[in-house]
Amino acid sequence: MRTLIISTNVFTLPPRGYSGLETLVFNLNEGLHRKGHKVSVVAPNGSRLSEGIELIGTDQNEDEEKSWQRYKGRLESSEWEVVVDASWQRWATMSNVGREPQIPIVNWHHTDPSVYQTLAPVPHNMWVGLSKSHAENLGRHFRIPTRYVYNGIDTQFYRSDSRPRNNHWLWVARYTYEKGAMEVINLAKKLKVVVDMYGDTSIVGDQGYVLACRNAADGLYAKVNPGISREETVNQYSTHKGYLYWLNWSEPFGLSILEAQACGCVPIVSRRGAAPELIKHGETGFLVDTLEEMDELVKRDAVREINLETMRKHVESRFSIERFVDNWEKLLIQVVSGERW
Repeated sequence: MRTLIISTNVFTLPPRGYSGLETLVFNLNEGLHRKGHKVSVVAPNGSRLSEGIELIGTDQNEDEEKSWQRYKGRLESSEWEVVVDASWQRWATMSNVGREPQIPIVNWHHTDPSVYQTLAPVPHNMWVGLSKSHAENLGRHFRIPTRYVYNGIDTQFYRSDSRPRNNHWLWVARYTYEKGAMEVINLAKKLKVVVDMYGDTSIVGDQGYVLACRNAADGLYAKVNPGISREETVNQYSTHKGYLYWLNWSEPFGLSILEAQACGCVPIVSRRGAAPELIKHGETGFLVDTLEEMDELVKRDAVREINLETMRKHVESRFSIERFVDNWEKLLIQVVSGERW
């Protein structure tokens, strides 16, 4: 299967720091390549791909319309049997406007549907979400049929060693309102429990919120730290007893939840977005509807009630990279065989 995968121009593949989207794109192109498919990837120059995968290089952070011009001619010559577009602006689909037959372009959506107000005027936009919840939100927003493929993580990379855990809680995300940083800071100070917080600030829209978090953190219980590498996240998941994640939006997926579970760091997460699809309440973590419920679980140290081996097997069986690639391969084969939505 001749496949073109279009990444963003934000980070090289694989990203050198922590980045969920670009890591997933990298895992998909590498996984399809290992299965014997011919893969081309649009990504920034400097990306490190396996031998045999073609890199169509872009300048980092260049305008995506300019990137489209780099591969537009080949795209419109039907060189690839199927295209997966994970970019932000979806310029590839514009090659289908007024065209018959349509180029089979699958739009892999990775954020809130509201960032797109209209769809391209083509018969089949073929949007794919990250979870059932996300796909349903996409469908309601655009009033179109959608599909979903669950993300996956590298369970060999995300695994805990035998080191003892400290008595601290953990928060790893971007310092944004949506990710609930301020709520976790307030919880730490209120309950007098230590929460070590690590988060990216470079791709955050509201720097005022970042400053507010820094000012609110007391450094004793709520400890605000900058972003860390993927390797260091494993270390933090492996040495903390629980992961606190309060969502102020409908999270499309939640890779950090799976990463924490795989490393034995029990998640306590608000029941929004895809969280109920990733956590079996009381078995592989906890779901809460209110901050008061989160407070109670923290106070009683409920994470001690979770069997860590059961929690890890849950991730290995349902959310591994291998299953992620298998499910994408099945979907793309269906598209190559003529299926549309």
